[in-house]
Amino acid sequence: MNLKQLQQQIENNAMANFYIVTGEEETLLSHAKSMFKGLVDQEDRDMNYSQIDLTEQTLDVVINDAMSVPFFGDRRVVVVKNPQFLTATGKVGDRDQELLLKLFDQPVLQNIVVFFANDLKLDKRKKLAKVLLKTAENISLPALNERQAQQAIVQQLDQRSYAIEPEALHELMQRTNAQYTDMKNELPKLITYAEQTKKITLDVVSALVPKTLTANAFDLVDAVIKRRPQEALTLYHDLLQNGEAPLRLNAVLTNQFRLLLQVAGLSGNDQDIGAQLKVHPYRVKLAKEALRSYPPQFVRTGYLGMIDIETQLKSTSQDPELLFERFILKKFSVIFFIE
Repeated sequence: MNLKQLQQQIENNAMANFYIVTGEEETLLSHAKSMFKGLVDQEDRDMNYSQIDLTEQTLDVVINDAMSVPFFGDRRVVVVKNPQFLTATGKVGDRDQELLLKLFDQPVLQNIVVFFANDLKLDKRKKLAKVLLKTAENISLPALNERQAQQAIVQQLDQRSYAIEPEALHELMQRTNAQYTDMKNELPKLITYAEQTKKITLDVVSALVPKTLTANAFDLVDAVIKRRPQEALTLYHDLLQNGEAPLRLNAVLTNQFRLLLQVAGLSGNDQDIGAQLKVHPYRVKLAKEALRSYPPQFVRTGYLGMIDIETQLKSTSQDPELLFERFILKKFSVIFFIE
């Protein structure tokens, strides 16, 4: 089920006792939490609403809350974050498992227990996971694709009587890698800046929205492969100056080169390839577009160069900027100048 169907259940007072929420879209996950929290009146939340993070608390806290009747209220809501016990690596004591199975079979009718598994990979072979998935309502909140994210942003702006230029929307997509949550988080300052004109332009987006590290890595890889060494060196220097850790930056660059190699070897639509590689379909789309002008040997050379830099960063104390400069000027010297 989705959030619209959950809202219908709330309006019809037809709530289940157990829910399990999965997905990667943080904005939608946060909205779901707010909807469940809203089931308990403000004045009753101290006693009848609890949020338990299993990375910090133990399962017995969940069990005790879920088995307790509401205190001077109509309903108790228990939100459980990071339920690692449902994964292959999670462990559950015999006593806790027995009590949870009893709870799933005989819930307190006034209580709603919500497990936010987000992007955890549940082990459906485990008895607890199997029983819960059979008992609970499953709310799936996957990341919005490019078209859905665009439509959502345009709709939100339209509700405020704002407009966004197509070029500005495209730039916003690129700078946030089409991540809906990131796009939405940028809207308040864009709306504030465009308060007089009610129109968000390309210049406004370029000035106010910073590029994600992944977006910067795409630009850097593009500069390397398209033989713009000075631009590549400047971008790399700026990222280090902005506080990016050399190993992390190198890992992102390596992943970008690897993605290009993987996409080049696969067929199918952006959505299917994205699911197979576990990346956003928008990144697959950009990779496909880039590969039309990227000679395969350039991509392979770049990938191997990043692996070599990583090895040196981990085994020596050499300056990362110097290593990258050598990579640009030596690894690609034959390609740059001998054609």
